[in-house]
Amino acid sequence: MKLFPTLLLTMLTSTILNAQTTMCFKENHSSMSTIEDVKLDGGLCQSLKSVKDMHKEGWVTNDIKINNSNYIYIFKKNTLSASDVDMDLLEAKVVKKLQDAAIEKKKIEKMEMKANFLKAGEKLYTKTCKECHGPKGYKKAYNTSRAIADFSLAEFEVTMSGYLNSDKDFDRGRAIIMRPYAIHTTSKELKKIYVYLKNVNNLPIGKVSKDDE
Repeated sequence: MKLFPTLLLTMLTSTILNAQTTMCFKENHSSMSTIEDVKLDGGLCQSLKSVKDMHKEGWVTNDIKINNSNYIYIFKKNTLSASDVDMDLLEAKVVKKLQDAAIEKKKIEKMEMKANFLKAGEKLYTKTCKECHGPKGYKKAYNTSRAIADFSLAEFEVTMSGYLNSDKDFDRGRAIIMRPYAIHTTSKELKKIYVYLKNVNNLPIGKVSKDDE
């Protein structure tokens, strides 16, 4: 599926065919006042030439299209026959570049979300769990608890629910200590602690809702 299809079709239609042309673009550039100084991607720019550089080499800006913070430039130079300009190929190359950039952006955003999730889990674990359960969750608190690092997410949820409801099956003599934590720890916070422990111990992580990642 093409990115900015209407924009590309309009731009390609408006391009003068009887000229040597090249198409350069820049994504996610917020300042219109500096766009002519930054290096453009694609075409003959190849992340090495700015609008001003192209003008110095004799190219003329034939068209420019702006979609939010995305800029696409059409430069022309000299005259050519229409057959010398394969607009379908030119469009395909630009679309491919934009698609690749969009995929990479999503990957980066996902990595940043995961990093933030783990950071929040580490903060919660350090504040509420580390002292009794050890740096990686393998310490048996008061010599009565199990190693929570081995817990599945379901075991975490069931155990905390047991403390919350004063279930005797979870009382090994220390339930009175855990109940306040069960009361004040949300389901989402518990998932963050769970994911952090699995990550710090290089253990497989079970299914966690995408809304919580």
